[in-house]
Amino acid sequence: MLMAMMMPMIMACGSDDDESEDDALLAKAIGTWMCTQSTDSYRGYTSQGLLVGAQVSIKSDGTYTSTARTFGYSGTYTIKGNTITAKSGSGDTFMVTMSISGDKMTWKGTSSTGVTFNYLFVREG
Repeated sequence: MLMAMMMPMIMACGSDDDESEDDALLAKAIGTWMCTQSTDSYRGYTSQGLLVGAQVSIKSDGTYTSTARTFGYSGTYTIKGNTITAKSGSGDTFMVTMSISGDKMTWKGTSSTGVTFNYLFVREG
């Protein structure tokens, strides 16, 4: 009986932990990043370096801006775990697995246009 009563409390604590992990990753990601390495693949073709030099600014209000046309210049995002789901102003969506170590951030993901990508960013400023 006691376990049955404690289960909702245990489950509620799990969701708080997930939110705090999301918040911690978001806190690390907020800022402006410069792409230093990029690999894009589409329909069997692979391109290196297309996004090198592009910037992305991740803001705490759930929006981003970018100098890269492929990101749609601006849009919105959500974070769940280490996954970012972003939607550009032009309607394209991106699913990104993100990791951050020090001043480096990696993105591995896919876009709604069928492009798969692997990017390395360095924090600016």
